[in-house]
Amino acid sequence: MKNGRFIVIDGPDGCGKSTQVKLLEQYLRNKGRRVLAVRDPGSTTVSEDIRKILLNPYYREMTPLTELFLYFASRAQLVEQTINPTLKKNNIVISDRFLSSTIVYQGYAGNIGAKKVSDLWRLAAGGFEPKITIILDVPPGKGLARIKRSRSGHDRMEQKALLFHKKVRQGFIRLANSDKNKYKLINGSASIDAVQNQIRKIIDHVL
Repeated sequence: MKNGRFIVIDGPDGCGKSTQVKLLEQYLRNKGRRVLAVRDPGSTTVSEDIRKILLNPYYREMTPLTELFLYFASRAQLVEQTINPTLKKNNIVISDRFLSSTIVYQGYAGNIGAKKVSDLWRLAAGGFEPKITIILDVPPGKGLARIKRSRSGHDRMEQKALLFHKKVRQGFIRLANSDKNKYKLINGSASIDAVQNQIRKIIDHVL
């Protein structure tokens, strides 16, 4: 990662991260930067197939530990096949979710523990981390309502109980406060343009 820059935008379900990834990608391209946007899990053939299993509501009985290993398998493939080669070309990679999501969803909300998640990630991919992770904060009720307005149906993770989503939000806030150099917390309830402007200021400083 010493040549390129790896940026992550993350947050609770319905926080607007996917929209912000697209806007940031276009912003950086307009500035003449070479950029690749990816989604985690996904963006490789192997990772997309794992994503289908992870988000399929049919697998309601899936445990947090099973989720953890599947997310890490997908992510390790993404890092090896796509992210690292792109960074070595001195390009920018923007990811829609990454390790921060697993620390929060499986570590905090799933009760596995953040340290265990981080320890296993070191084994899976040498502890590979982004240059900066931007976390968009929204209340769970608002985030899930956004999803309902934008498309029909919820995936398996989105269908989890409201209490789980409240733990997710608190987990992201806790993570953001744990290291303010690595994580930047933004109010995701603001307008799309307002959120994007804050993201651009952070990324311009990083770059």
